[in-house]
Amino acid sequence: MRQALLKDYDGLIYADDLKGYQGNAWEQRFLSRALTASAVRLVTGCDYEEAGRSVIDGEDDQGIDGVAVDESSREVWLVQAKWSDAGTGKLDQGAALKFIEGLRLIERREFEGTFNDRFDPFKGQLDVAMGDARLHIVLVIALMGPPELSDAVAEVFERVRREFDSQGPMLDYRVIGAAEFHQQLRQDLAPAPINVEATMSGWIKRDTPFEAWQGTVAVRDVAQWHDDHGDGLYEQNVRKSLGLTRTNSGIKETLLNEPENFWYFNNGITVLCESIEPEWLGRRRPDEPVKLKLKGVSVVNGAQTASAIHGAMKENAEAADEADVTVRAISLGKDRSVYATRITETTNTQNDVSQRDFIALDVAQAEIREDFLLSLGKTYVYKRGEPDPSPDAGCSVEHAALALACAHRSPELAVRASQGTDTLWERGTSGAYPRLFDETPTAYRIWRLVQARRAVGAALEAKRKEVHGRAADMARRGDLLVTHLVFQLLDFEEIDEHGFDEAAMFASIPEPTGQVLSWLIYHVDAQYGENSFLSTTFTDETRCKDLAKRVLDDVRRRGTVPVLRDDYRPPMKRSRRQRRPNAVPTLVNAGTLATGTPITYRPENGPEVLAVNDWLAEDPRRATATWVNDRVKCLLWTYDGQAYSATGLVIRIWELAGYDRSPVSVQGPRRWWVTDAQSLWDLAVEVFKRGEGD
Repeated sequence: MRQALLKDYDGLIYADDLKGYQGNAWEQRFLSRALTASAVRLVTGCDYEEAGRSVIDGEDDQGIDGVAVDESSREVWLVQAKWSDAGTGKLDQGAALKFIEGLRLIERREFEGTFNDRFDPFKGQLDVAMGDARLHIVLVIALMGPPELSDAVAEVFERVRREFDSQGPMLDYRVIGAAEFHQQLRQDLAPAPINVEATMSGWIKRDTPFEAWQGTVAVRDVAQWHDDHGDGLYEQNVRKSLGLTRTNSGIKETLLNEPENFWYFNNGITVLCESIEPEWLGRRRPDEPVKLKLKGVSVVNGAQTASAIHGAMKENAEAADEADVTVRAISLGKDRSVYATRITETTNTQNDVSQRDFIALDVAQAEIREDFLLSLGKTYVYKRGEPDPSPDAGCSVEHAALALACAHRSPELAVRASQGTDTLWERGTSGAYPRLFDETPTAYRIWRLVQARRAVGAALEAKRKEVHGRAADMARRGDLLVTHLVFQLLDFEEIDEHGFDEAAMFASIPEPTGQVLSWLIYHVDAQYGENSFLSTTFTDETRCKDLAKRVLDDVRRRGTVPVLRDDYRPPMKRSRRQRRPNAVPTLVNAGTLATGTPITYRPENGPEVLAVNDWLAEDPRRATATWVNDRVKCLLWTYDGQAYSATGLVIRIWELAGYDRSPVSVQGPRRWWVTDAQSLWDLAVEVFKRGEGD
């Protein structure tokens, strides 16, 4: 709320009288005025600018912070607001009595010389309203806290209501608490409803328990949905469209090459909506088409199908336009919030959907995204298929889960995470996900922990270069355990607060990181032997709990940090010939490239350029592919949608281009470029060197 109010009402509320205040003192007064404006917007439905003009708070406000008048209905709203950073705002009896005295001045039309200049625009409106038989006054108490009044304060308002209502219902009061303001924010952030149309043939209709239609729709209608609304179509789906994957490539290939068979090969699309309005194009019979106007739409199953349809229509509309697809539209109306998640989850369990995808249905994730936007002005993504923001712009749910797992008081979640992030989405009594997200963490906590984990990682990488052999392997395998231990040593007590000292946290990280690593190396060897298998140790929750206790005890008692054995120190560097990495498996093992990363073919020498350039120039798709995390067929060629090895695709291009004098030996990864500066080969060498500790 704080961040939203500061942003939304910047420049819209009178603040000249606050120039003498600095820092927090200025902010608290401005926030109280912004809360007043937010309350006016909530009760009247006006825009931000009008709400800002309604604020009269300041000297000579006579206990009234905001005024709004509806000239057509003679409805008058008078607002008193109480802001609290801690969410404990309340109205005391003195403020309530002053509020009532301001009401009496207005009711008696004693405007001149009593109120400040910001009240002037309302004088004429109030003068007319107070003399109108339709007058209805609402006293609005806006609290950044629970919507509750003490008995004494409630009696003040009840007494004045009885007094005003002696001649009929003229006065009421309403208490707005933090929950209503938060709900207002959610509505502000909610995407605009999506409305689409579909002409359906061969339809069937059900009315119980919900209205639902199922039938055949031309793919051109679905392509138009995607054209008009893009990823907004999939807001309630467990994931966004995943782009050019093998599955999507297969869907697209069928549309382009066998459009008449597409209906038979595809499972179709399921759409949830608020309402369905049929427009009959002929008789009201299933053998006659009907145009359906679907309002408040979300594609909850079939995002990949809809995306592939859109791509096929862009590529060859004439061919794809012959295809039809099955569409099922379900109108849930007011029960949408109850059944939408269940329908989305059950329709998607029939396809290749992981536990990671289903967290997109958790309302906590949407709340965290809103919190990131409002509190930090940053992006938080939680649906598979959404691109990760840059490190400075925000983070993904995977980054958040890893950081929260490391911050958990028990090392077991960090140990699980070291075996793969899939372990963090498990539910149930012993699952990691509820322990991480059931009590929704704040954006401040998540973001600061993510940054702290990065800082520990950087400090650990620096330390890893100072050790050798088994010790370096411990630093690599035990990175999440080390992060967990460092987190236990840091002071996170005020991490949820706006004023938390991030700089001090970052400055304090390198020292305990080095201490933790040294003690961890020492205790692993001491407890389990100098030749023990590290893979066993760092994946065993019991062993890691024991190690965590020993390391933390030693660091906290400020024991002498053990000296590394000689063979754990880096040897003298000597020149050696770099072993040639196997490029594609190296990149796949390291998870360097995300599936769908664009890759470009670049001829390597003069004869090759002369042989293929003209052929490539005829169609831009011929020189492009997307990466697939497959150890052999790692490239999905944009030109034909087929998967090839890096070398195999080069040879295929040469064949089609008529390069008859091509060399026998081909180094394919050198010819496929991820960026202007790095080929697949360059990237693999970089990963290889990093793994070797060079």
